[in-house]
Amino acid sequence: MKFVLLTAFMLLVSLSGASALSGQAPGAPLTKAEILSRLKDSQARHASQADIAEEINKRGIGFTVDQDFIDQVRRAGARTFLVETIKRAAANNGQPQIADPVTIEAPLDRTNEEAIARLPLIEQARQHAFEFADELPNFIVTQVVTRYHEAPGDRDWRPEDKLEIELTYRVDKGEEFKLLRVDGRPAKQSYQEIGGSTSTGEFGSMLGALFMPQSKAEFKEIKRENFRGRPTVVYDFKVRRANSTSSISDKTSGRTVVAGYSGSVWIDAESKRVLRIESANEDIPAGFPVTLSENAVEYDWVAIGDEKFLLPVHAEVLLGWDSRKIYTKNVIEFKDYRKFEGRIKIDPNY
Repeated sequence: MKFVLLTAFMLLVSLSGASALSGQAPGAPLTKAEILSRLKDSQARHASQADIAEEINKRGIGFTVDQDFIDQVRRAGARTFLVETIKRAAANNGQPQIADPVTIEAPLDRTNEEAIARLPLIEQARQHAFEFADELPNFIVTQVVTRYHEAPGDRDWRPEDKLEIELTYRVDKGEEFKLLRVDGRPAKQSYQEIGGSTSTGEFGSMLGALFMPQSKAEFKEIKRENFRGRPTVVYDFKVRRANSTSSISDKTSGRTVVAGYSGSVWIDAESKRVLRIESANEDIPAGFPVTLSENAVEYDWVAIGDEKFLLPVHAEVLLGWDSRKIYTKNVIEFKDYRKFEGRIKIDPNY
């Protein structure tokens, strides 16, 4: 992931395309057996989990969802966004819950506030997403990244290490990373040299790319709920691979691919700003080592100097190699936002 409005975001890892769903056309509610069958197809790369979620939204479900079934679909390989789709269908008494898709158009003149205020909520959120980079000052923030992994035989996530990173953002240069400590000890290598799973761009490239007109993202309002004490409207979204700029790089093989993605976004009903975004890559090209890629970013108002800005406060990145049954998870906390003051080097010989 690079910075906002560069329209690309990237996951870097060191350690595969999908076709349309087969089966019934939209009609009767889906059964447990149908969902499990489609999950089996997705594991064989014959279908996309995003298409399964879309079908659940269109057709609904014809059964009661309990924890046993949730555990069953997780064991079958269901990703977070699909599990949440099943839970939402259950909360809606199994009824279809999809609205007509909304496709993002080009940005409006930002000075025309009256026109923007008359737009649908999702369009107002888009305007703010485009303004995101322009509103930011130069700043420094400390990222604390706790990394976990899960291998065959593990029953749960095993801690791998904890990284402390100084991230500097400058309007003219974007993000720069400096690895300070590994497990509390001074780092002996740079951020670029560190092995394992890393990511960049949590500050907005995922957000910016989603709302760019070129992505042709389809949004569907799903529900309303409180998030961090704020009233929000939740939309599901989908960006197809042909329109995507989401890339995944595998350090070991040196390969990079572009994949489609889908997920959910929480928009503050009052400020019209995005407070949380969850995304899972879909249609990863067959044969690519990384077969699972999910991430989530949460935003909150943070003081830098005398002003407050909406900035990331928490993020998670999940990656997997299904053929090897190896998975990694990075939990990122953003702490101590502060103004960037340019360092002046004095030449004693001058």
